[in-house]
Amino acid sequence: MADLSAEISEEFRELLQKEAQPDWMEPMLAKLTHEVFSDEEWIYERKLDGERCLVFKKGKKVQLFSRNQQSENNTYPELVEALEKLKIDFIADGEIVAFKGKITSFAELQKRMHLKDKKEIASSKTAVFLYLFDVMHLDGFNLVGLPPLLERKKLLRKEFDFNDPIRFTPYRKKMAKNFIRKPATRNGKVSSPKSQIPPTRTAGLQTG
Repeated sequence: MADLSAEISEEFRELLQKEAQPDWMEPMLAKLTHEVFSDEEWIYERKLDGERCLVFKKGKKVQLFSRNQQSENNTYPELVEALEKLKIDFIADGEIVAFKGKITSFAELQKRMHLKDKKEIASSKTAVFLYLFDVMHLDGFNLVGLPPLLERKKLLRKEFDFNDPIRFTPYRKKMAKNFIRKPATRNGKVSSPKSQIPPTRTAGLQTG
C-alpha cells in the first residue's frame, strides 16, 4: 500500500481525502479547440486515437469500463491480466490503442474492439496497449480533490509498474512548435490545466 502522505508535496497533504473506493467515477471529457497556445499553467499530451477506458482495481479484481460504463474485460483480457499484477488498489483513466506503424489507429483497434471469442482474441495479430494518464483514487484515498494535476501524474508514474501492455502517457509542460508539427496521431494534442480539480483532462487541442 502506498504512503501517499509521503509521496505528494507537503503543501497538498491536507487535501487528501480518505474514502472507500466507489463503484464508479465519471470521466471528464475533452473539449475541442482550434486555438494553438502555450501556457505554463497547462500541460500538453498527444491525443491518442483509441478507446477511452477507466480501470477499477481492488485486490485481485480488475474491471475495465468504457466511458459509458460498458465492461471491456472480455474484449481485452491481456490488459486485465497485466493490471492484476499491480499491488495497489486504484481507479485510473486512460486510452486503449492499437498502432499502425508508429501511429495510433482507431481503424486498427476496431479489429479487436468487437472480438469476444477467446480463440479469436488469442489469434488476433492486433496488439493493444493501455496508456494511463490520470489516477483518481489510490489505496483508499480520493485524489480528485488534489488540485494540482501534476501531483496525480507524479503518483501515477511512481506507484504504477509500467510494463507493456500498460504504458504511461507522456506529457510536456510547454507546447513547443516541433511538438505541434510532429504527429504521433492525426488527431492533435490534449491540454490540461496543472491546477485542475476534476479527474481528467478538460480541453482538447485539435491541430491536425
